[in-house]
Parts: sequence; C-alpha cells; structure tokens
Amino acid sequence: MSRRRGSGPEGPGIPGVYEGPEVLSALLAKAGAPITAEEVAERFRKAQAAGEPRSGVIPGLFPDEPRFASPDEARRLYGNLFGLWGRLAAGLGAHDDAPDVWEPEEPLPLPERGSQAGDVLSADLVERVWTSLADSPPREVQRKRDRFQNSQPDLWAWLESLALPQPAAVAVQDLAFEAWAMFDQAFGERLGTVAYRDLRELEKEPPPLDQVQPALAAYAAEQLELAGDEEPALDPAARAQAERALAALGVALTDAVVLPS
Repeated sequence: MSRRRGSGPEGPGIPGVYEGPEVLSALLAKAGAPITAEEVAERFRKAQAAGEPRSGVIPGLFPDEPRFASPDEARRLYGNLFGLWGRLAAGLGAHDDAPDVWEPEEPLPLPERGSQAGDVLSADLVERVWTSLADSPPREVQRKRDRFQNSQPDLWAWLESLALPQPAAVAVQDLAFEAWAMFDQAFGERLGTVAYRDLRELEKEPPPLDQVQPALAAYAAEQLELAGDEEPALDPAARAQAERALAALGVALTDAVVLPS
C-alpha cells in the first residue's frame, strides 16, 4: 500500500488516503453501503460538530456487514474514509485540493529472521511483518498459524481460555498471531516458549503495552479501532478487555526473549 499519507489519523495499520468522491462512492457501493461520498461527508461533518469519534460513525454507514473481495479492498475503503474524516477535521472539503492517490507498491522485504537486537520490536519490523501477512496467500498464512499453535501451546491454550466477548476474542486471537509472527521474525531462536501460568499471572494487572512494546501497542490500537469500525459489538468495554489481554500477551512474549549475554 502507498506510503503517502492523507490528512487523517495515521498509524502503522491503515493510512488515511482520500482519493476523491468518485472513488469513495464506488468503494462504498461495492462494499454494500447505500450511501455516496457526499452523504458520508455530511455525516462526518455533523459527527465532528457534535464531538463524536470516527469509530462511532463509520459502522452506521453499512446496514449489513461490509463485503470485500480482498484485504487490500478493505484497507482501501477504510483508508479513504479515514482520509476524508481527516480532511474535514482539518477544515478541507470532500473536493478541496488534489486528492491523494492510492499507489500500490511492492512490499518491503522482511529482515532476516532473528536479526533484531534486544527485545523490543522496531516500528519498521512491525510494519513489514503485518504487510507481509496481509499480502501472503491464505495457505501460507495458515501454515504460519499452525506453527504458532505448535510452538506456543500454552499461549494458545490461554487464548482459548479467556472469557472475552466474541468480537474481542476474535480480535485478540488475530492480533496474538500477528504479534507472535513479529516476535518470531525479529528474534528467531531467541524467542522462548511462553508459560500458561505466567500469562495467568500477567493478565491480573499487566503493565501498559506501550511502555513495553510501543510499536506493537500502536499497531494493536489501530487494528482494534478498525475492528470497532467494522463490528459495533466491539464497544469500549469489550475493547478494554481486549487491550488488557494483549498487554499481558505482549509482556509475556517480551519476557520470553532471551537476551544475549
């Protein structure tokens, strides 16, 4: 995906890239939203005037679950929505200035497995791993998921034991896999096995994830926001539960990295 950023909120997940009303209207129609870009802009303006968050407005654009042919198509639609929201918040209109253009590009290659020093994920590695997973064929992603479950059986058992609302449970399991993939790529054989008892202890009161793994925390926050846009049931209470579980997970994985002597 393009590295050119729009004027909306940004993060390592979905960039705000607004391509103009015609493109946005077409993307909305394809996803099943009976609304045009102009109507979206009007709803966004009213929501911003009322102080409503972006995540509280976007789900209402879709009467049913949005339909996407591919992850890239989903990212493009939400990138346009985020970009339009940002333009309006900055005092621009849906037609002002030349819009940014979605420019697909070749994904950056992954760094050599185990090549990162220390035990903190870099922002660059986080972005490269999630991009690689998004662009990988389903069979390859499933192969990695199988390796995740086989190499971290206690972590997987802990995930399945969590008493979370359904949308939070789905988000946590997906982000747990992606977090493991990031740790595995970064630290390779230095990543040990997480113990179930350690996760149980950590989940009681985990340290804030942004203090332990800032890049992972930023990525997880962006993905939870996107998941909340797609699934209204992932409300603030459910999201708080997901954030707590992900903090425990991130700290446990960090503790499992063996530092060079």
